Amino acid sequence: MKLSHAAFFLLTFLLPQSSFTQCSDAGVCSIGHRSSADLSNLISISYTFGQSGKPDDLSFHGAEVAADIGITEDSRLSFSLPFNSQSGPLGSTTGIGDLVVLWSQRLLAQSDFFLNLQGGVKFATGSVTAGGLPQAYQSGLGTTDLIFGIHGRMDGWGFALAYQLAGGRSENPVTRLQRGDDLLLRAAYTTNFKQLSLTLETLVIKSLQESSVRTSLPGQPEVYGNIPNSNQTQINLVVRGSHPITGTLHLNAFAAIPTLKRDVNVDGLKRSIAISAGFSVSL
Repeated sequence: MKLSHAAFFLLTFLLPQSSFTQCSDAGVCSIGHRSSADLSNLISISYTFGQSGKPDDLSFHGAEVAADIGITEDSRLSFSLPFNSQSGPLGSTTGIGDLVVLWSQRLLAQSDFFLNLQGGVKFATGSVTAGGLPQAYQSGLGTTDLIFGIHGRMDGWGFALAYQLAGGRSENPVTRLQRGDDLLLRAAYTTNFKQLSLTLETLVIKSLQESSVRTSLPGQPEVYGNIPNSNQTQINLVVRGSHPITGTLHLNAFAAIPTLKRDVNVDGLKRSIAISAGFSVSL
């Protein structure tokens, strides 16, 4: 990683003027992407850089466009669509990633507390066959998954509990990966320093089943086997920041590092570090 990338703001995940950049997950981090009681419409664009670390030594670049639109007084519709680039010892790929569409319904709302019910779909819009490379090098995960959970905030504290139901096996010809379902737990605290909003977050992602991959050689009938310890828990520490440029335009940034990291990276979601910066506009 170049040191110049680290010059971006330290960042957050549950900030009032949220960008929609996700953690390095299969989509479940979209639950709770916007934590404030502000119900204005929002459009954002962001850039994210990440590295997998050893032994895979993969680098990731992503540009994401997202929107959060009010449908009724208590319901919202949001989407995010990335454009991803992956590179490593075996080669590189570039392409559209997986589209995430999320519905949010406010259940409770008071001056210092709210609770949302959220659900949506991660669509398999990204390619999983580019360059004949393994799944970890692909821009998409190759499955259409269901995502649902709850998200709330009280007196600066935010929380989320979410579940992602994996949608089957990827068509990637090398690994034919089938991921396990994911459980997300998140706790965060947001504070303000004049106009700068900062959030410190702990993010726990637990895969509930081991990943399954193809074990047979090309040209032979497909045989599958589980990868030992591929259902490890990952715990990330995330810092996010947001600063207004004008009344409606905000600069957002974040940095994330694992405090408990995965050893298996067959899906390409492992990160040793991730940093991001972008802009959001309230409408």
